Amino acid sequence: MASPRTHKSANLERETSSDASQAELAEENRVRHAIVEAVLSHRLPPGTRLVETRLCEAFGVNRSLLRRVFVRLAGDKVIELQHNKGAIIAQPGPEEMRQVFEARRLIENGIIRELGKKATPASLAAVRELITQEHAAYKAGEWSKWVRLSGEYHLQLARLLGNTELEDILRSLIARTTLMIALYDSLGSNVCSFDEHNDILKALENGDGEQACALMGAHLHGAEVKLQRDNSAPEIDLVALFTQPL
Repeated sequence: MASPRTHKSANLERETSSDASQAELAEENRVRHAIVEAVLSHRLPPGTRLVETRLCEAFGVNRSLLRRVFVRLAGDKVIELQHNKGAIIAQPGPEEMRQVFEARRLIENGIIRELGKKATPASLAAVRELITQEHAAYKAGEWSKWVRLSGEYHLQLARLLGNTELEDILRSLIARTTLMIALYDSLGSNVCSFDEHNDILKALENGDGEQACALMGAHLHGAEVKLQRDNSAPEIDLVALFTQPL
């Protein structure tokens, strides 16, 4: 029979192992979040090569952890893992773009219809504040901030339904459409129109879910058709990118 001391040692080892796993997962999430945010704010353009040594230096992590992050990002279609070449920021083609924008229209139209039944002006106050911030960022020429706020507007609408699974799905699609805008559109000329965001919100505040749904569909379709191809992939200093203040 094992002694009480043996049981205590085993329990301590399990707790230590669990703590280490949680710490590693937290580090993975930190690195993944930073890369996704850089994509969303157009600081990592499509086609950018993610050099492992530079990223390990920037984040202070080992290659094993970074490669686990790469696998997750590849699963989200944010990066592509190329044999003997490593990881690059994804470069979506026209058919993939069409399908992803269609998926966003279908999902977000459903979100808007539900909000048309449930939302109140009070519950929409946070969305109203995002539009104010979005407008201010545009006026100030803060393009990276504008991009983040544009995506956050759509996420906040989904968040109001209280469905985290839906929010996670939409977050991934927003990251991918932002990539597409970065590839096919000039920064600052498309992204998301805060005027159109305002029109959608007004319809919801007035309890007109069908009008808000029509406006959202037109809004997303407009963003898609404005895209222009631009295949350039500038050199990015990954250490400077992830160590300088935002």
